[in-house]
Amino acid sequence: MNIYALIVTTVYLINIVVVAGMVFFKEKDVKSTMGWIFIFMLLPFVGYIFYFLVGSTTKFKILSKKYSLKKLEEGFNQVLRKNIESIEIGNTQVSPDFADMIKFNAKNGGGVYSADNDVTLFTSAKEKYERMFSEIENAKESINVLYFIIKTKDDIGKKFISLLAKKAREGVEVRLIYDRLGIMKNRRKDFKELTDAGGMVYAFLPYVFSSLIQANYRMHRKMVIIDGIVAYTGGINIGDDYLGLDPRVHPWRDSAIRITGSAVQSIQLRFLSDWEYLDKQAGKRRAYSSKVDNLPHIKKYFKVPETTGNMGMQILSSGPDSNNAPIRDAYLKILSSAKDYVYIETPYLAPDETLLSAFRMAARSGVDVRIIIPGVPDKRFVYYGTMSHIDELLNYGIKVYVHEGFIHSKMIVADDFVSAIGSANFDMRSFLINFEMTALVYDTTFALRCKNAYFEDLTHSNEINVEEFNARGRIKKMKEAAWRLLTPFM
Repeated sequence: MNIYALIVTTVYLINIVVVAGMVFFKEKDVKSTMGWIFIFMLLPFVGYIFYFLVGSTTKFKILSKKYSLKKLEEGFNQVLRKNIESIEIGNTQVSPDFADMIKFNAKNGGGVYSADNDVTLFTSAKEKYERMFSEIENAKESINVLYFIIKTKDDIGKKFISLLAKKAREGVEVRLIYDRLGIMKNRRKDFKELTDAGGMVYAFLPYVFSSLIQANYRMHRKMVIIDGIVAYTGGINIGDDYLGLDPRVHPWRDSAIRITGSAVQSIQLRFLSDWEYLDKQAGKRRAYSSKVDNLPHIKKYFKVPETTGNMGMQILSSGPDSNNAPIRDAYLKILSSAKDYVYIETPYLAPDETLLSAFRMAARSGVDVRIIIPGVPDKRFVYYGTMSHIDELLNYGIKVYVHEGFIHSKMIVADDFVSAIGSANFDMRSFLINFEMTALVYDTTFALRCKNAYFEDLTHSNEINVEEFNARGRIKKMKEAAWRLLTPFM
């Protein structure tokens, strides 16, 4: 056998091994598996390389264990076990109708339940920035920041970095994580004012090579934790376009929340785990000498809440390092548990077969299911993927509305009690590939605020008519079908 025949045989054997591994050992959706097998057939010499870079999550599961905060996470798991025991014997302030949902999210997604929280809803970036910047200005000890996008060349981005630098100069410990590929225009020098002031900054992932080989997996979470007692999360990043200043994508509608109470500790732990993941990858030479897992930092970061409310909450995180899809599963639970209504707004809609079945079952059980999607998309190709699912949903009896602008809000509210707001879109990229975080709030008062915001959004939206939608052009249908094919492995 000559060298070329040996190479070809080896490549095909590798393809067979990878395909066999996917079929027999990976718990993947059938559509996803078939999509990858198609790729291997089409690109036999590079398909398995493409799968390693884009499709495989094994490397993250290995690295997340290697680069974890073992002691803190062991303590968290002990709290979680006690939390689940408390839920099982009925020691919660929640209606029995939702107790099983809380128990499910605790066991399935590691969401510790607490009932002493207060949550404020923001329906615009302007509201959020004003409140958050004011609290950052008054920070005394620590500010921990993680954003998928920080547009450092925008006015609001410059203001944000300058404010953090000011606090760092005052002696406040500032740590910041941003996604390297969230905004390709960002450069290390854009954060120089902050680092010169003593702030600590990591990009996800820290090095260009790492980012390129793992480019499909993005750090999409958004969180700010101030002095360990107040946290912000939701869908709003840092940029002028979130203020509605982008003439191309306008108007912009988004959602975020401010949290006080014990749920802040779950968000703090999430940030510290993400920081540790990057810090340990940086190596001894590049890593910061200030470590987050020592006793002084633990006392600084995890505090007894100064002010408390009466809203129940769980914080769920997911990513390619997860053993399941806890945020998707939480949404499935909301759909399957709803008795009256489920209202959803999302910029991207690409459900898998399980979610589509849950939509169908909810709608045909008499639940009022409504979805608001953008009328002004920010990414045209993703929008075609979203539109490819609309006819199925309409046929189920679900009402779909198109907002007059770009709706970036990721919000669900159901039955005047449970609400979900976070970074996760209603698509498989968010559920399986990106690193995401969502807050589940169990409270009637907050649910009604979300419901009122939703109905306000409906006044700026138009319902899609089945006949008109089915009459759309053949070219549009072909584009939608083409992009839908990529959904299982995008």
